[in-house]
Amino acid sequence: MDVGDPSNFVRILELFNNEFGTLKETISSYSISDDETKKTLLDVKNKYNYLMDPHGAVAYASLQKYQTEADNDSGIFLETAHPVKFYDVVEPLIGDKIGIPDSLKDLMDKKKVSTKISTYYTEFKEFLLNK
Repeated sequence: MDVGDPSNFVRILELFNNEFGTLKETISSYSISDDETKKTLLDVKNKYNYLMDPHGAVAYASLQKYQTEADNDSGIFLETAHPVKFYDVVEPLIGDKIGIPDSLKDLMDKKKVSTKISTYYTEFKEFLLNK
């Protein structure tokens, strides 16, 4: 999983009023390899009977590293998707099919609708405000 150029970084920096020093003092980060991600996903599934998505596994593994360094400080991790979104990675790893929840099945037959927006922010803002 390559998150070397995360699109959310600009948004996070904006939350800190573009003060990178303050952001650096407040947020920590960890590098989790693909092998660590897979191991974490399997460990959590086996220990807690919970199947997470790969992004959740990265968050969980990072939280564990943080807790080791921060003297077991408490924390939370958030899932970003259902594991079925990553079926091509997760199913071979767990050796089983991932069931599709009814809430997602309902979306499978919907037609994709998109609107082309030429400018990054101004047109997007107008689009949102007029919907």
